[in-house]
Amino acid sequence: MSYDGACAIVTGAGSGIGRACARRLAADGLAIAAVDANEKAAKATVDELTKDGHRAAAFGVDVTDEDAVAAMVPQAAELGAPRVLVNAAGIIVRKKLLESTLDEWRRVLDVNLTGYFVMLKNVIPAMAAAGGGSIVQIASIAGHIGYGFTSYTAAKGGVLAMTKQLAGELAADNIRINSVSPGVVHTGINRDTLSTQVIHDATVSATPLGRIGQPEDIASVVAFLASENAGYVTGADLVADGGMISQVNWGDAGERLHSYHSQEQR
Repeated sequence: MSYDGACAIVTGAGSGIGRACARRLAADGLAIAAVDANEKAAKATVDELTKDGHRAAAFGVDVTDEDAVAAMVPQAAELGAPRVLVNAAGIIVRKKLLESTLDEWRRVLDVNLTGYFVMLKNVIPAMAAAGGGSIVQIASIAGHIGYGFTSYTAAKGGVLAMTKQLAGELAADNIRINSVSPGVVHTGINRDTLSTQVIHDATVSATPLGRIGQPEDIASVVAFLASENAGYVTGADLVADGGMISQVNWGDAGERLHSYHSQEQR
């Protein structure tokens, strides 16, 4: 990481992928502004980082609250120029469209998409003034395929589209922007579903690499995109899903399909 004396602002840093990103970027030499609606969780992340000798500060901020975000950014900049932003805050409502209320729809889009907009709107001027930097947005394979939950899929599709649009807008300020699309990862957002054995086993079965992802798997990809190793990469999305969306899941018929040669085909 070449951003000497700089800071990374990481949303959703109190748990899961956000916390893993904060830890990885701190190890790469960045001071960390850990942002989370749960201030206690953000402080827990910061306590862990400072115990390991890293510079970090916690901010209990809801990313949909524009006034709170606007007040947070200059405070975060006291750690160093904001040269990296990781938009990782997110929620999910596991309901189909006809089961969802308007309030649920709005809340999912507010946090997962509008919250990204609010962070971008407030961080980009400071990042540009510092000479540029790198923005990494956590999207999802839900933005690539139907995932079962309409509001979440719509929000993550919006993240992908917004990232592509902004690549051109931000290039003149020497700011790169990319996204990462995780597959199923062991995080709090998936704790309830993955604790159900049939869902856990089906997820592993649908993943060619044969395991569910860890937050650190995603943080490694984020760290790459944030670094100069990805200095010529902008407007891209990197899928980190163990191969889940790379194939059709044939279930129990897969083995027969791959070995099937009928007499008529010979």
